[in-house]
Amino acid sequence: SASVGQVYRGTLRATGEEVAVKVQRPRVLENVALDLYLMRSLAPAWSKYRESNTDLVALVDAWGTGFVNELDYREEAKATTAFTLAMRERGLFSVFAPEVVGHLSSMHVLTTRWVDGERLSSSAASDVPRLCGVALNAYLTMLLDTGTLHCDPHPGNLLRTPDARLCILDWGMTIQVPTDLQLSLLEFIANLSAENYEEVPNDLVKLSFVPADKLKELRESGLTVAITSVLKLAGAGGGPKGAMKRMVAQNKAKYADALSEFDDLDSPEATKMRQRLFKEDWQKQIADDAMTRGGGAASSTTGDLTAKIEQMQQENGDVFAIPDYFVYMSRAFSTLEGIGLSSDANYSILKECFPYLAKRLLSDDSPRARGALRMLLYGTGNE
Repeated sequence: SASVGQVYRGTLRATGEEVAVKVQRPRVLENVALDLYLMRSLAPAWSKYRESNTDLVALVDAWGTGFVNELDYREEAKATTAFTLAMRERGLFSVFAPEVVGHLSSMHVLTTRWVDGERLSSSAASDVPRLCGVALNAYLTMLLDTGTLHCDPHPGNLLRTPDARLCILDWGMTIQVPTDLQLSLLEFIANLSAENYEEVPNDLVKLSFVPADKLKELRESGLTVAITSVLKLAGAGGGPKGAMKRMVAQNKAKYADALSEFDDLDSPEATKMRQRLFKEDWQKQIADDAMTRGGGAASSTTGDLTAKIEQMQQENGDVFAIPDYFVYMSRAFSTLEGIGLSSDANYSILKECFPYLAKRLLSDDSPRARGALRMLLYGTGNE
């Protein structure tokens, strides 16, 4: 990437073709190694201080492995070429990576054919929504099929070309997604789509967000209610703003009688009462769920969605963990969702995943894939 190298536009003398030449900056590996050493040295003490269940050393190692690998442009050249080939083999001709000029590339220099285009996120073309779908389909294919995921899809790396195709740049940072993790992700997304939230704690264990010996503690804590509420709001689309708007609208309707004394439901006084009522209900739901499951009562201190998530992570660091792969995966899909929201305020990345997931599951005969497909198509069967 340009953060560790400088990109130049040039012309080949022999053919007159335009190329992009990325040259690595000097002493990058030395600087990266020092940063990694310092972070790795401090990670155990920080984990102990925060009483966190997350393996911060593993997170630093995962980030460091990706960063060090990014410094070998020969590996980037292989990943660049492999992506275009994989997409062609699957009939996905609307997305590609730049063509590598092999004889002009090395460990510290990468030369590719120049690609004209504009940032997908800032394009005013009418086909941007379609290309957002192409991008999501490509990333789902990488994540759940080829097993090699591009981890740096920031807006500058996603180009809309003049022929209305999508070009993905900068293949220095990728991760490998093993088959077991692919199936766990499929099951998780299928359960979210079917609103089978009771199974989500088991999915979180499979995905390494919760250790297996903490599953009972998670269920008895009442946090399943919190997770369910957050996922329901997020799954409807619109990003954080859309989720917050829906939550406010739901609460206005729910507490209409109590708020009837206010002429303006958005006034500071009305907002304060609405948030107090929501907080009380939230605490009661968590407590009731915990009591039903045989655990103790838990509480939340705010009605704000984002704050609730942060509170949940901070107060339950001994239950929740952040797996190393999630650092890169979340970065990729949060960027894609942001681009989708820029063209559609109600964009729901979960709903956009549905067609690909159905196709992917129909082509997999494994028992776990078949179970996920049944959940995706028929839900829990309780309706």
